[in-house]
Amino acid sequence: MAERGAPDANILSASDAMWWVYVTITTVGYGDHYPVTNGGRLVGIMIMTMGVGLFGTLAGFIANKLLAPEEGTGPGGKEGTAGAGLAAIQDALVEQRRQNERLQDRLDRIEQQIRDRSPERR
Repeated sequence: MAERGAPDANILSASDAMWWVYVTITTVGYGDHYPVTNGGRLVGIMIMTMGVGLFGTLAGFIANKLLAPEEGTGPGGKEGTAGAGLAAIQDALVEQRRQNERLQDRLDRIEQQIRDRSPERR
């Protein structure tokens, strides 16, 4: 309706409008159809804003589903695949920290032995 009266409009039918909305809201933006009037551009601003919100929300739901443990699980229960994966990563990080601390202790001892044997101390 916003583009109906414009002589240079390229959104001429409901089909064109639906195509433009879909291509715009999915952020594909082929550029084959676009609004040329201020009213059409205002509708475009709203559609683009809704598209960003829609896909941001969708991405959040998907990420939450992939990273959250399955329902009904808890301490002592079987964790979901993603939860088990995160737990394995956390365990690996804890073990890596322990190994780093042991290595640092060994390096400190070696440095101390080198200092103790240096010619300046004799």
